[in-house]
Amino acid sequence: MRLKNRITCCIIVPLPLPNNNDNKEVTSYDLDMENKKTNPRKKQGKSLTKRITGWLHLWLGLVSGIIVLTVTLSGTVFVFCDEIVDLCAGNARYIQVPAHVKKMSPEELLAKFQQQVPDRRAFYFDTYKEADRTFRVASATKPPKDENTEKTEKPKGKGRGPRGVFAYHYLDPYTGKVTGSTKTYEFFYVVAHIHAQLLAGKFGKTLVGVASIIFFIQLISGLILWWPKKWNTTTRTTAFTIKSGTKWRRKNYDFHNVFGFYSLLPALFITITGLIMAYKVLADLTQITFGGIADAHKIAEKYEPKYDPDKKALSFNDFINRSFKEIPQAKQVRMSVPRKDSATVYNVTAAKFIGLKSIVDGKSKEVNKYTGNEINYPKEVLMHEVIEHMNFDLHVGYWGGMFGKIFTFIVGLICTSLPVTGFLIWWGRRNKSPKKNKEIKNIHQHRKEHYEQLV
Repeated sequence: MRLKNRITCCIIVPLPLPNNNDNKEVTSYDLDMENKKTNPRKKQGKSLTKRITGWLHLWLGLVSGIIVLTVTLSGTVFVFCDEIVDLCAGNARYIQVPAHVKKMSPEELLAKFQQQVPDRRAFYFDTYKEADRTFRVASATKPPKDENTEKTEKPKGKGRGPRGVFAYHYLDPYTGKVTGSTKTYEFFYVVAHIHAQLLAGKFGKTLVGVASIIFFIQLISGLILWWPKKWNTTTRTTAFTIKSGTKWRRKNYDFHNVFGFYSLLPALFITITGLIMAYKVLADLTQITFGGIADAHKIAEKYEPKYDPDKKALSFNDFINRSFKEIPQAKQVRMSVPRKDSATVYNVTAAKFIGLKSIVDGKSKEVNKYTGNEINYPKEVLMHEVIEHMNFDLHVGYWGGMFGKIFTFIVGLICTSLPVTGFLIWWGRRNKSPKKNKEIKNIHQHRKEHYEQLV
């Protein structure tokens, strides 16, 4: 009988939940996460390294975001500049070939161009092997004449001065008539200078350089933050794929993490090649490392012929015909038009295709205008040009033909999106509603009070 009196009755009382006016469901996952926050024994916080890295990744991104967005977007647009130039030229690129008529010489065509467009000055031209292709002239508007020009002092430094507005004009090679023009040359010139210096001169170039360094740090810190603490099926799925059926905030987070990881290596490569062009110290170091020389242009001047007014320069056709013979696969030849008669060197490029800055299956060289022979520069000077052009091709995507352009364009789009998606992640966390967290805390507080009443 005494044993029976010692029996303790256990009554299981159902725990009432507080009213939820928002009709939001609180899952067991939310309760477990709250337990980890409230119970120090179960708390699994981020490491100090990740906390510091996250802080740097956030604030460096917020500080440089606008500049990085501008630089990456302008660089992405520039990738397909050649295709856009040809597209905008339209039918002006071709003409109907007349019967029994020879093409006019480049000198005659340039004279015709000057007659029809007197306010512009040609600085190079493109001629083609195909009979139905027009003669293309790259030109700039002439700077306005100033009566006091001779009296004023020359500007110090190596500035370009008033360059005018760039444009392409297309001429019928049989009649010399201008068939069309496009200012896409000027557009992409502006885009390139937005990319390099934000159209702000030396100050803009400094800003772009600093932003590029920050972006490099952002890529490395992003990899550290992306790297899971433990690798398992769940973390692999989260790290490499975008979860379907989620809200836009989670999708934006996945876009930032997943696409940021996939574009990491090419983005690092593009950033490094850009830094080489931005900083002379890095450019000189690259030249020395790969067998080039730093001050190649100054050294090259010593090997160029001196001006002799008694000597007569070869005709443009002499250089063009020789270039087509030396490079049989060439379909296009580009020649520079010197500003002054005292210039003794022509730049001649022959290739299958020549764009604004691209050369496909061809060669560019400096030639003596009196003899037509290539200037015999030292090996280091020639290597300087090879390294410089190769670095540019790697940066812009010209290394792999159309595949390289498409690949670089996609990487550029991802890099352009990273500042935007990163900002949206920060903004979403900053404005996150505390209703759910408050609801969970109320549940735990109610359970605690009810347990104290029972005891």
